[in-house]
Amino acid sequence: MVYPFLRLIFHNPRKDSPIDIQKVRSILLLRYDRIGDMIVTTPIFRSLKQINPGLTIGVFASESNAEVIRFNPYVDAVYVLKSHWITLFLEIMKARTAHYDVVINLIFNRTTSGGMLANIISPSGVKVGQGDEKYRFYFNWLLKIDRTKSHMIETFVFIINTVFHRELDPCRLKYEIAINDETKKTIAAYVKKNHLQPKNHSTGMGELPYVVLNLSVNDRVRSISREQAFAIGKHLGSSTFYRTVLLHAPNDSSMLEVKQELVRKANCLPFPEQGNATLLELAALIEGARLVVTPDTSIIHFASAVQTPLVGFYTRMQDFHEWLPHLVKNRIVLTAGHSPTSTIPIPDMISAIDDFAGELGLNPMQK
Repeated sequence: MVYPFLRLIFHNPRKDSPIDIQKVRSILLLRYDRIGDMIVTTPIFRSLKQINPGLTIGVFASESNAEVIRFNPYVDAVYVLKSHWITLFLEIMKARTAHYDVVINLIFNRTTSGGMLANIISPSGVKVGQGDEKYRFYFNWLLKIDRTKSHMIETFVFIINTVFHRELDPCRLKYEIAINDETKKTIAAYVKKNHLQPKNHSTGMGELPYVVLNLSVNDRVRSISREQAFAIGKHLGSSTFYRTVLLHAPNDSSMLEVKQELVRKANCLPFPEQGNATLLELAALIEGARLVVTPDTSIIHFASAVQTPLVGFYTRMQDFHEWLPHLVKNRIVLTAGHSPTSTIPIPDMISAIDDFAGELGLNPMQK
């Protein structure tokens, strides 16, 4: 019932021929969703700037993922989808005054909100989206995308190659997270206090390399069980060749209890020691680790961005191919069938970790 009314408001003539990016002054990318989604988009910022160094790039982010690109040198403006309507209105108006030539919606499950936002911000600009034909009136160019087999970075490359008639190579595009000096100092202090040795650093007296174990996932079917989490943490914590640093989501009370028990009983280290860590602090911590173990894809994307090898746990209940690690050494453990990650046998998880740790030169011998 709403679409006929919106069609009267939004007038976007069809355009399906490539845009000459050298003639484009500014591009706004809509990316106001999850943390991992922003990380996998970062190669596009650099690529667009390399094609047209004079290009102004804006990104409409979410409150949860804006920090990922706070210091990104290829992003000129960041707008945040605020939860309060007054601050949201101010952000939209700020973006509107920039008069973006092209707006590209890179969110696949919010076509209506993306389409409306694109039209409000850039009424006369070229608006590019993807989805069903019923959404065409929101956009000048509506792309048809097959996501059944492609990695998400390949999907983004398809969009850029199609819209701007370029030939970006997914295998040459790396995720990026720019970490500021203050954050680096914070993590350096944590590392020094706990006698940890960051990767690619020389060994100091009494220092050990460290492994990061993330316990939390904000998704029921991808979550590991308390039993799996404790068993993996206890196994990693028993190593005499590296220390284990534990992460958990702030709102995950169940895994907080597991984390506290592993700190007491399994020689593991909590991170952060107090309060909540920022996204850039997580990135800096993971950058220094020799190995990351996680069921959560956002942490996998962090590891991909800072080139830290990882062991990831995936369920076949979801289209995991889109969110696999990118250009980083990894070992993936999949469920046997269409069942939650919590069904993966604990011995299989530990065996994969030990085998991969051995390949990395982390001696898997236990006390």
